[in-house]
Amino acid sequence: MSDYSREIPSDMEFKSFAKVNIGLEIIGKRDDGFHKLKTIFQTISLYDTIEITENSDGLIHLSGDDKSIFWDKSNTISKAFSLMYDLFNLDQGFNVNVKKSIPPGSGLGGGSSNAAVIMMFITDYFKLKISKRRLERLGSTIGADIPFFFTGGTVLGEGIGEKITPLEDLGEIPVGLVIPNINISTKEIFSRFNLTKTTLKSKINSFLSSGDISALENELEFTTFKVLPELKKMKMKMESIGLDYISMSGTGSSLFCFHSKEQKVTLKSIFPKMFFEELLSRKRYQNSIGAWPSGKASVFGADTRRFESSRPRIKK
Repeated sequence: MSDYSREIPSDMEFKSFAKVNIGLEIIGKRDDGFHKLKTIFQTISLYDTIEITENSDGLIHLSGDDKSIFWDKSNTISKAFSLMYDLFNLDQGFNVNVKKSIPPGSGLGGGSSNAAVIMMFITDYFKLKISKRRLERLGSTIGADIPFFFTGGTVLGEGIGEKITPLEDLGEIPVGLVIPNINISTKEIFSRFNLTKTTLKSKINSFLSSGDISALENELEFTTFKVLPELKKMKMKMESIGLDYISMSGTGSSLFCFHSKEQKVTLKSIFPKMFFEELLSRKRYQNSIGAWPSGKASVFGADTRRFESSRPRIKK
């Protein structure tokens, strides 16, 4: 039996934000078969809504409005509850309903974000004495992207993505998202990726020194485009209007770009179903999740690495 005291509303609602990868490099492979990478994680304003209501039966009832997702024990939300409840001997029951806006299999981190928000909620609800670093370690046992969502904003990700270094925010830059109705397996893309033995200069390191975003690229694009050539055609359409930065996020299937007001008009005409969002700063991200009781998760806080250049450069 858990020992806690609280004054908590019976109905709770949280925002679970998406991410994009601004540049992604594969730098090696571990003995366990996982690829070592380097990437710039970035939260964006697209989000799922997680509704939580207390119940009296002591069980976690999970549901959602996306029928393509398994709302069972295999879901990252269920895994987050099981991990935290087993570790801290917790017993409160909840009904959890997810309104999805982040498509699964799109490379936008929806499942990882959902799990992180649930872990932050549990931490605050039960007033657990747990550090952010420990939350990151626990989250990484469920998914490599989860530790990022305990910080948000602009972050350098290393290892298999679980080692994070907060960076100076890029700012709330407009971003366009093309999200085709395709679900891509991360495992399949990594299994098809051929790791070169040639050591190349890291473009992400160059970005950290120069602030030049346009030099960054996602090294998994070539592999994903071979599996899904329609994604390559979409990127070529985006390139035709002179955008400064276009990339696939993660292993796909989403493509995103930075755009001007004029380019947004053209993008709308080419991609009528395009999402128009913006990069989400760390402060706004932390203040917008809604984790009880203060309006932001109490687990946040980290030193921020400044860019060696004065400011990242994006053409207007």
